[in-house]
Amino acid sequence: MEQQPTIEYAKKARHGRGNDVVDDNNIRQVAGCLPIDPVNRRFLLISSSNKNKDNWVLPKGGWEDNETQAQAALRETWEEAGIKGRITRQLGIFEEATKKQIKAHHWIFELEIDEVCKKFPEKKKRERRWVSLERGVDDMKHLDGTLDGTLSYSSSFTIINSIPTTRLFW
Repeated sequence: MEQQPTIEYAKKARHGRGNDVVDDNNIRQVAGCLPIDPVNRRFLLISSSNKNKDNWVLPKGGWEDNETQAQAALRETWEEAGIKGRITRQLGIFEEATKKQIKAHHWIFELEIDEVCKKFPEKKKRERRWVSLERGVDDMKHLDGTLDGTLSYSSSFTIINSIPTTRLFW
């Protein structure tokens, strides 16, 4: 990445979709990060905010019209996971789709963790879970659909680069 994006680490999370970016086909644009702790050889997932708290997902959310994709990814990772760090590269754009329609495009970045904060905007809504790089996907029973494809592009996951990446369905 050329220049590291900066964000304000707000005490409250942004809510609502009024400022979300959509493409020419009215498809919502989402940004998020794969937070990696290279020292302890692990990555971080968070509990989903929906009814099924057993789903473990990447921190991600709506890309708003006053920020870049990378800024949105950093903001969402801060709000949902309490993680501060540096984006090392973009991992890809992944499609969230049902059998009938495309729901969103997910702009996912690899983030090297600098700080794991105790207090963060969605602390009361979310749990955090560390997953070892060595065991990766084998550790998880309920994975975010974006995760399979994301891991195969991450520089930390050379051991699972054989995972095929195709259209992702939720």
